[in-house]
Amino acid sequence: MATFLLVHGACTGGWSWEKVVPLLEANGHKVCAPDLPGLGKDQTPPAVVTLADNVEKLARLLDKMDDQVILVGHSLGGITISQLAEARRRKLKALVYLCALLPTSGKCGRDMTNLEPDAMFRLSRQVSPDGKTYTFARDKLPALFYSDVSPEDRYKAMERLRPQPLSISTTPVTLTEDRFGSVPRWYIECTFDNAIRIRLQREMVKMTPCKVITMECGHSPFFSNPEELVEHLEAIANS
Repeated sequence: MATFLLVHGACTGGWSWEKVVPLLEANGHKVCAPDLPGLGKDQTPPAVVTLADNVEKLARLLDKMDDQVILVGHSLGGITISQLAEARRRKLKALVYLCALLPTSGKCGRDMTNLEPDAMFRLSRQVSPDGKTYTFARDKLPALFYSDVSPEDRYKAMERLRPQPLSISTTPVTLTEDRFGSVPRWYIECTFDNAIRIRLQREMVKMTPCKVITMECGHSPFFSNPEELVEHLEAIANS
């Protein structure tokens, strides 16, 4: 059986994985789906959160785990898991990017989304007056994140969103081939994603090659297709 550490995306929390965690656990796996600093139920003020804070929190969790871990990052979570892999490569069995930002060394999340300047993700973002956090225009959220999600799950998710620390998107990652590059990488592409569109997903994979799994769904497969997502995660665990 495998151990999974599931890392959520922008503005969300560990609750993103609430349909996935019980399915994995029912099959005997160990699963941890924490809130990143400033998000979910974590009480850190989001305006002060840095990428280093994300990495430190997750590194502490990894250090307590006995087995090698499959590290999964959704959306903006791809930035954090990349930098965490550089810091803790020996703790990791695999990296899994779920329709996630996949940065190259020296680049930040904003650099990756700049590859597609007309993306709805960029056009929907609303930065706070102090320039330290951002949210998304509420009227754009259903199409952006939850296009194929049930109305009930969509409403529950939207009510739990919080301002996202901007520094996670603007801090460049430092990645080396012998550390980050030594961890096996998988990319689960989501072909109907309106937030990180399939063209950008595939462009990032060309720059940082991964084994690719394709899902015909939108940006939140943990709500729209949780059983299929779990099947793919288990296949990665068994590979």
